[in-house]
Amino acid sequence: MKNSFNYLLLAVFLAFSSCQDPFELTPTDIISGSVVFEDEGLADAFLADLYERALFHYNTGQSNFEMNLVNAFGGESRNFAPWQSPFGQVMDTDFDENGAGVIAHWPYNTIRECNVYIEGLPLSAGLDQDYIAIRVGEARFIRAWEYFQMVIRYGGVPIVTSALPADASDEELFVNRNSEKEVYDFIASEMDAIAAVLPGQADIDGRVTRWAALALKSRAMLYAASVANFGTQQLNGILGFPSNEANNYYQQSLSASMEIMQNGPFSLYRNNADPVENFTNLFLDEANNPEVIFAEKYDLEAGKNHSWDITGTPAGFGFAWNSNYPVYLETMELFDFTDGASGKVDRSLYDDATPIDPARFFGERDPRFRASVFYPGTSFKGGTFYSHRSTDYTDPATGMVTQTTAPGFIIPGSDGWPGSGHPRHRGGNPTGLLTRKMINPATPDGTASSTDVIIMRYGEILLNYVEAAFYLGDPNGDMATVFNDIRDRAGMPELTTAEITEDRIRQERRVELAFESQIFWDLRRWRTAVEELHNVQRHRTHYRYNYDTGMYTIAIADGDLGRVRLHPEKNYYYALGLNRIADNPNLVENPGY
Repeated sequence: MKNSFNYLLLAVFLAFSSCQDPFELTPTDIISGSVVFEDEGLADAFLADLYERALFHYNTGQSNFEMNLVNAFGGESRNFAPWQSPFGQVMDTDFDENGAGVIAHWPYNTIRECNVYIEGLPLSAGLDQDYIAIRVGEARFIRAWEYFQMVIRYGGVPIVTSALPADASDEELFVNRNSEKEVYDFIASEMDAIAAVLPGQADIDGRVTRWAALALKSRAMLYAASVANFGTQQLNGILGFPSNEANNYYQQSLSASMEIMQNGPFSLYRNNADPVENFTNLFLDEANNPEVIFAEKYDLEAGKNHSWDITGTPAGFGFAWNSNYPVYLETMELFDFTDGASGKVDRSLYDDATPIDPARFFGERDPRFRASVFYPGTSFKGGTFYSHRSTDYTDPATGMVTQTTAPGFIIPGSDGWPGSGHPRHRGGNPTGLLTRKMINPATPDGTASSTDVIIMRYGEILLNYVEAAFYLGDPNGDMATVFNDIRDRAGMPELTTAEITEDRIRQERRVELAFESQIFWDLRRWRTAVEELHNVQRHRTHYRYNYDTGMYTIAIADGDLGRVRLHPEKNYYYALGLNRIADNPNLVENPGY
């Protein structure tokens, strides 16, 4: 069933290009709306195109190099090397009055097509009414998703729910901005409406369900609550909420999460006893994975694939353009140890002299770290990931302690330990760590990926619930139980209710959802992005190995060759941009631009 959705649009239109019966095509070979909305195949093809247009995640750029874009903006990892364009899209980038650059999203063309579908399909004289209601519900989800992508960037934007005709008047075209509150309320009401219509299980793999609608509401309402709680109202209410509205939105998020938790068919993925293997496979297992609420489907044979493995797999493991998502020391520090000790080791130990035991430093760190990050000594595809810069060893021929930096030299008497790691994993540019999450060892060497990308999963819903419950005062008395369910699956010790603080909840989210294109948006809604990102230097780690003792020494340095991210206060709301303001004189620009 995985292939069917990907083949759908192509197959339908190929059929019509070869045989026009029973429909008459126009002289321009465009199928009229009246024909599209009387045929399930064409209506599904139209809807498949809407799914394809929606920004469920970034998969653009040469070889999809923007798949890691949001993670890079959030300071979790780096997008390629400093001399490559994907790096420059993020670093030292000042988003000014010209707009939000590569992170911009203004999908009114897609929204118009959604409106065409939402208005046109119910006019069908022959299609089944249940079919119409479900398909319209899916289009409404896509439209709401696109509004969500805009509101988290710009605040209030125009809400347009009808397809304007080509001869629309200036009054119809030059719409005003709705408030941020109105956009979030629109998303909530749309999700309430379609959750009552959409099925609990999609008839075509990759389509949204009532649970996806509730998951979007859970996420969007948590964002709205955060803006009310931590933001300020601006621009005569176009931006922000009254602070006394926060609990209303926390409650809406909590209720949506509860509905999924109590009545949905989902559970945390627990298919493997080993927590590292389990969390690794969560993002690769597509055989009735109980955690996946909604995923974007990929299938190489069906003509839809991505390059996450090609660009992210460590060098030396079968791919030519590789090792492009280095992870910073600051990200590693978020992952505590399994005995509860903080992951923030005293940085004075990183003096390139103090011995550090990898069995403790890596092996006893949160299993989610070991599943999500390639670190020195990681086993992968029958081999080992090495990122040390040199090895000290006792030469058996001379009895002298010797140092080598040669990656092709094997330490005498070892089981294959190289003098240093691959050049792409050491030196002055690499960080010594790489993103592992979603890297699929089953992807054939040199081949594009078929691995689905999870957009919403049950683990996030539990985190949403915990965060909302915390600010509401734990109304159901189960915040700790839910929180510890996530930690138990990860192999981490339980916390008491008193230990579950705002900082702990945020850290848990940053650990559980690392590299899933969410943390950047979380920092923005918590209003901590300026503190966390603006002119803040990230760091890389350099490793030297002592083969005789099995210990590393670690040194740290600037992670981006002196370059930094920019996130001034005004960037909590990006500029609409001079061009959009020029196109529509009724649009009011955001403050600071």
